[in-house]
Amino acid sequence: MTASENPTAPTSAELVVEGATLDGRIVDVVVREGRIAALGPGVGTDIAAVERIVARGGLLTPAFTEPHSHPDKALSRRLIAPLGLPARLTDRPALMQRQRDLKATFTREEVAGRAGDFLRLAAAQGIATVAGQADIDSVTGLTSFEGVMDAREKHLDLLDLRVTAFPQEGLVQDPGAYDLVAAALASGAHRVGGWPNNERSYEDQISHLDQVFALAERFGVGIDINIDYFTDPTERLLEPLAERTLAHGMQGLVNANHVGALETYPDDDARRVIAKVAEAQIAVTVCPTNLSGSYPYRGVSRAAELLAAGVTVAIGTGNLQDNWEPFGNLDPLDLARLAWHAFPLSDEDDEGIETAWRLITEHAARAVGVPHDELRTGGPADFVVLAATTKTDALRNEPGPRWSVRGGRVVASRVGTMWTAPAPEPVRSS
Repeated sequence: MTASENPTAPTSAELVVEGATLDGRIVDVVVREGRIAALGPGVGTDIAAVERIVARGGLLTPAFTEPHSHPDKALSRRLIAPLGLPARLTDRPALMQRQRDLKATFTREEVAGRAGDFLRLAAAQGIATVAGQADIDSVTGLTSFEGVMDAREKHLDLLDLRVTAFPQEGLVQDPGAYDLVAAALASGAHRVGGWPNNERSYEDQISHLDQVFALAERFGVGIDINIDYFTDPTERLLEPLAERTLAHGMQGLVNANHVGALETYPDDDARRVIAKVAEAQIAVTVCPTNLSGSYPYRGVSRAAELLAAGVTVAIGTGNLQDNWEPFGNLDPLDLARLAWHAFPLSDEDDEGIETAWRLITEHAARAVGVPHDELRTGGPADFVVLAATTKTDALRNEPGPRWSVRGGRVVASRVGTMWTAPAPEPVRSS
């Protein structure tokens, strides 16, 4: 029913989305006071709106979630040359040292500026929630964390940044990091991170894990941990992580990033570990771009097997134009397309497209620990409008325009063109 057919219905709104595709049908969205006041065919007709998006059949989707990133390091690659640091490195220890040299120069203001650029780009790509790790260690102290928190506060109107206190250099070999991470958690960090594989011995790696769980329990937060980073069969900490998650009753509160070593396990070992990960309700976030880089590369884990076991699998950006990765644009659709090839999801036909979409929406939100709301009347007006009319075309045509709506307001958008092959002329019989 249109407003003209119902004289008691409000005739104005903050935002109307006209002619979008949702679940295979064309609908309008009427937004008032930050919520979806009406959703359905023709409900925006005759509504005077402060803002109007003419979707022309473009997809309407819940906002995207970025489940793994490093906003404190993002866009820092441009600092390498001015600092006189070596430009071409493939050796892992040398890359780690260049990262230390880089972050030793970081200031709170400089980090906040780059992280702010990162967050604005994320919003323009349709991302409403970002999980971001901030390095906390004896090199950067709390500088990176404080800069990221400053950027978060400044951009709350655009998106929600969930910050992980991340002891990049270790908790055993960098003993001052424990107290620094605790200080960050006391100052508002949302989760505690870790990288136990970076410690020097297996005993130290287990100690690192135990310290992460101790911090999580002390501050009542979840865990966002980088574990078994590389395709290295000697990295075997995912199973102890699952066992501790169960022992501490933290099912559903742990996200494991990368998990590349799982690819290299014998099949029987992999099945056993995957079953424990599923039982512990650990989310696994992998980065499809990790198929390149330093040797051994970081891989994409056994994503298809994890999904088949009922594990929440998400995909993230990881690094963006920094010491580790020269490229990246924060577009979740790029990641979903890469995942379709790399996992692979191609054997699932159309269902593979749906799975790829869940990796950047529902699954990503679960990995971060935030709600994922389907679009409905009365629900929050947080969504994205794309130019493509199908999910398949959205994955094919990433340059198209995009509108990001948060709290009922268009907070970011991007312009571009879409290319679609013209429909063939009908064949006429002679």
